[in-house]
Amino acid sequence: MSHKMPPLRVAYILLYFPRLTETFVADEIGALQAQNIQVEIISLLPPQDDFVQPLSQTLLQFTWNAPALWRWQLWKAQFYFIFHAPLLYFSLWFTLINQPSPKQPLVSFFKRFVVFLKAVSAAYHLKETKVDLLHAHFAWLPGAAAWVCARLLKKPFTVTVHAYDLFSYKNDLLPLISREADHIVAISQFNSLLVAAARGCPPEKISVIHCGVDLAQFAPKPRLGAESPHQTPLLKILSVGSLVAKKGHSDLIAACQLLSQSGIQYTCSIIGGGPEEPILRAQIAALGLQSRVKLLGARPQPEIRMTCNQYDLFVLAARVTPEGDMDGIPVVLMEAAAAGLPLVSTFVSGIPELVQHQQTGFLVQPNDPSALANAILALAADPSQRARLGQNARDLVEAQFSLQKSSLQLLALFYKVCRAS
Repeated sequence: MSHKMPPLRVAYILLYFPRLTETFVADEIGALQAQNIQVEIISLLPPQDDFVQPLSQTLLQFTWNAPALWRWQLWKAQFYFIFHAPLLYFSLWFTLINQPSPKQPLVSFFKRFVVFLKAVSAAYHLKETKVDLLHAHFAWLPGAAAWVCARLLKKPFTVTVHAYDLFSYKNDLLPLISREADHIVAISQFNSLLVAAARGCPPEKISVIHCGVDLAQFAPKPRLGAESPHQTPLLKILSVGSLVAKKGHSDLIAACQLLSQSGIQYTCSIIGGGPEEPILRAQIAALGLQSRVKLLGARPQPEIRMTCNQYDLFVLAARVTPEGDMDGIPVVLMEAAAAGLPLVSTFVSGIPELVQHQQTGFLVQPNDPSALANAILALAADPSQRARLGQNARDLVEAQFSLQKSSLQLLALFYKVCRAS
C-alpha cells in the first residue's frame, strides 16, 4: 500500500518515551517505519525508567524531548503563538484547564498546565517539519497535547485508547479528546463499545485496531501431544506484568498455595517490576512458597520472548481495582499466545477477545484464586489439551493480533484521516 501513496509524516505525542511498560508503542512505530512512514516521537516529559528496551533505544534518534519549564525554548514557543494566534492559544488553554476534574483538582490543574506548555513547544518545533498528522496513545494528557498541537498547526489528530484512560480517574479528559479527535482507535471491541456508549462518540468515528505482536519474533516449540504422559513431571507457569494491583499477581500467588496443597510439582515465574513488589514478596514468604514462586523483576523484551518457550502455560490473573482500573488486552497475553502457550486469565475488559474459553485457554472470574488453581490443575493434567489450546492461541494471534496487519490497518486509517481533513 505505502509505495502507491506519498509517505506520511506522523508525529507521535507521548507523555514519556521510552517507557518500559509501553513496548507496544515502540513496536507500532517500528512497524510503521517499515511501511515508509516518517515518524517523529515527541516525549513531553523526561523518561522515568532507567532501563530502556532495545527497540526503544533504536528509536531515540527519532525522538524530540520537550524543553523543561525553565528553558527559554519553551517560553519562546508560548510568545510565538500568543503573538500569532492569541485567541486560539488562550481558548485552548481555557478549554483544557476547565475540563471537569473529579479527583485532585489542584494537581490536575498543574498537570494540564504543564502539558499545555509542553504541547505548545512541540507545535512550535513541528511547525517547520510539514507534519501531516499527530497521533497519541492514551486519551489523557498525551491526547490533550495532541489536540493542542493539532489545533495550533491546523492538522488532524488521532488517539489510541487503552485502559487507564478509560477505567481510572485519569479518564477525566476522555470526553474532550473523544469529541475533538478526528478518529479514535480502540484496542478492543470492549473499549470501542464503552467509548461509543459512555461518551456519545459516533461509532463511525471509532475503529478497533488491536495492538499487534511481531510474529517473526516468536517460534513456538512443538508441544506435547496426545501420546504423551497425562502429567509432566514439572509444570512451569509464567506470568508477565507490572507489579500493580490490576494485574492480580497476589491472586496467582494464592492459587500457587492451592497448587502446592494439591501435590503437583510446579514452578511459577513472575516477570515485572512495580510498587507491589514488597507486598508480593511478603506474601510468598508467608505462604512458604519461596522455592516455587519467583519474582524475576523487569526483563528486556527479547529475553521475555525467548523465555516463553521454557514454560508450559501463561497465567495473568487480571482484575478490576476498587477504583475501577483494569487492563485492556495486555500485550503480554498476545506474546504468550504467539509463542504457542495456552493461556489462563479472567473475564475482565477485552481479555475474552483473545483468551477464548476452552479454545485458546481458560477464563475464570477475577479475584478467585481457587478457580484459577482449578484451571491450572486441569491443564497440568492434560498435555494434549495444552498443545491444542496453545496452537489455537497462536492461530488467533496470526489472524487478529499480528503487528504487521495492525500496522497496515493503522496506516490505512492515517491516510483516510489525512484525505478527509
